[in-house]
Amino acid sequence: MTKYIFVFLIILISSNTYALESVTVKLEQLSFQKWNLQGIEVSLGAISKQPQQFGLSIQKLNLPKPFNDLNLVDIRCQQFIWNDTKIHCQQGKASIRSKRFNSPRLNFSFLISETKTQFTINQFKLLSGVLNLQANLKKDQWTMQLKGKKIALKLVQQLLFPTHKLSSGTIDLKINANGKGTQAKGINANINLNQLSLQSKDGKKATENLSLKTTLKATGNKQRWHWQQQSIFKQGSLYFEPLYLENKNTFINLKTQGSFELGSQQLTLDKLQFTHPEIAIIEGYANIELKPKFNIISAKAYAQIESLEQLSKIYLNSITETTALEGLMLVGNIDAGISIRNNQAEKAYLTTNKLQLKDPKQRFNLHDGIIILNWSKDEAFKKSSSISWRQLDLYAIPLPRSYFNLLLKDKQISLLKSVDIPLLGGNIQINKFDWQAMKDNSPKVVFAGKIQALSLEKLTETLGVKSLSGSISGDIPGVHFEAGKLSLEGGLKINLFGGEININQLALSGLSTDFSQFYSDIEVTDLDLNLLTQKLESGGMKGKLSGFVRELYMENWQPIQFYAWMGTEDDDDSKHQISQKAVENLASIGGGGAVDFVSRMILGMFDNFDYEKMGLGCYLHKGVCQLMGAEAAGTRGYYIVKGGGLPRIDVMGYNTRIDWAVLWKRLSRISQTGNVVVEDPTIE
Repeated sequence: MTKYIFVFLIILISSNTYALESVTVKLEQLSFQKWNLQGIEVSLGAISKQPQQFGLSIQKLNLPKPFNDLNLVDIRCQQFIWNDTKIHCQQGKASIRSKRFNSPRLNFSFLISETKTQFTINQFKLLSGVLNLQANLKKDQWTMQLKGKKIALKLVQQLLFPTHKLSSGTIDLKINANGKGTQAKGINANINLNQLSLQSKDGKKATENLSLKTTLKATGNKQRWHWQQQSIFKQGSLYFEPLYLENKNTFINLKTQGSFELGSQQLTLDKLQFTHPEIAIIEGYANIELKPKFNIISAKAYAQIESLEQLSKIYLNSITETTALEGLMLVGNIDAGISIRNNQAEKAYLTTNKLQLKDPKQRFNLHDGIIILNWSKDEAFKKSSSISWRQLDLYAIPLPRSYFNLLLKDKQISLLKSVDIPLLGGNIQINKFDWQAMKDNSPKVVFAGKIQALSLEKLTETLGVKSLSGSISGDIPGVHFEAGKLSLEGGLKINLFGGEININQLALSGLSTDFSQFYSDIEVTDLDLNLLTQKLESGGMKGKLSGFVRELYMENWQPIQFYAWMGTEDDDDSKHQISQKAVENLASIGGGGAVDFVSRMILGMFDNFDYEKMGLGCYLHKGVCQLMGAEAAGTRGYYIVKGGGLPRIDVMGYNTRIDWAVLWKRLSRISQTGNVVVEDPTIE
């Protein structure tokens, strides 16, 4: 634009140079490629003298977005040299008006000649910072150099961080660019962000006193651009929910190199390298299609983690904070890699050495773990994986040295060889384990194994609960988990209190929901009542207890329906004896008047009584328990305990229907010491 005005002035002046001392040209408006200038005035004074006086003013300058509120005003050129070959403004002054800021007067100069055009801004002060600009045009080839020192980021916040609240920060920059016509051909940039503190409106992203140095070199044309980039995070804090990273003078480095096809919108990442000194190195390369939809055509990445302990402290602790894994600490190193094609993983591997897992809550701890994982999407993949440890503690339950040989392929994990794990004086044998991912994100799991003589005494002692004697054994021909439902094939035998508890059927669904369902059938054989009552502190009893719980159905671990019976068998020839305290406890179950008048008279006279038989059953339906005893007592009710010998005492039940919540409350009291409260919630 300016060049054509100068040409007009030259033609006008050359027609009668000495007749004119000044010339002024005014234009109301000039538009060019969305740039709009209004109120333009160009003047040339002192024509007969050297140097001439050049003046240019613009009332309003409308620029394209995002610079559409920018106005360049009050432009003046104090020294102006004009001859047949060039126009040279050696000392220029101008101001910038904006909704965001108003600039002081800035110094500029320009040169327009037949062979080149040059424009320079010198020492443009922006708050505490200084900006310099130099642009050169020779025919259609151009270069530009932009330098800035301590430029306040508040001046460019709307351009760089439009949705963030900026508290502080400055930028140092040096940018060299060149091109031809409207096409850039090369860019060299050095940018330093200093003490940057900003926060997004949603609070999910923030920085505090962050210092970042970035260098960029890029060359290209209309078809393809190549670049090399390096960023160094020197210090400060960075938050990207849920990750919080605080850096104190560690040079965390990111390097990338690649090319970008403008037409096909395809990105080729020839090199990516992330380095956190003495902690981790991540390297990779990729070929990515951005349009019509994002697609990782191919990619490979490798990671070497030198210190899992430092990685946990710096990267993981902020993520696991306030979660169940808070405070979890990993120690060791990792070597890992992954291959991706068309947005899907194809191969992966991971190895660790001397892995340790430390949990401040003492839920689990791992010592000297070795993990070698090899995975492929290929169904024909056969390379095995392994997991081993010297010691593993799960909720204080020690699992000694063990070794698992696995095959990982596609969406499946399979155990290749059976495993024997010594545990709590017994042994757990895992003969089969298969895990298969399903389309509904609920995996299918098949398990088969055996439990041999697992000590209940050691288990309860380890868990810190009331000690129980006995053991758990059983063959588990199959445990299936599919569509959120767990089912047990075969049976599980528990040797407890001198007898056996057999879990013959078990099914559990809704594990990951707020509505769990549980089904089971349980058989009880010859439990020693003396051992049982001693552990429950419910008063002494002698004899054998057998029974069952059939068609047990629970919702959210609350019983909904079952048919249960516990009592002495007819052929039980063991000694039957019951203490005064046990009589009182059982009487509380039967309701008011559960001990008859005669029995009450002699109850306080003796500590122990013989009995013939005892039993109690319940059929639960719709929250009400239909009760039954060891034997009917004519029209009076039923025997819970039928006395035998002298002195004789009977514990009777008169209520045949009772609310389950009340019955459960009474049963819970049996294991408590102190006075027994007898209630009578008869349901008729």
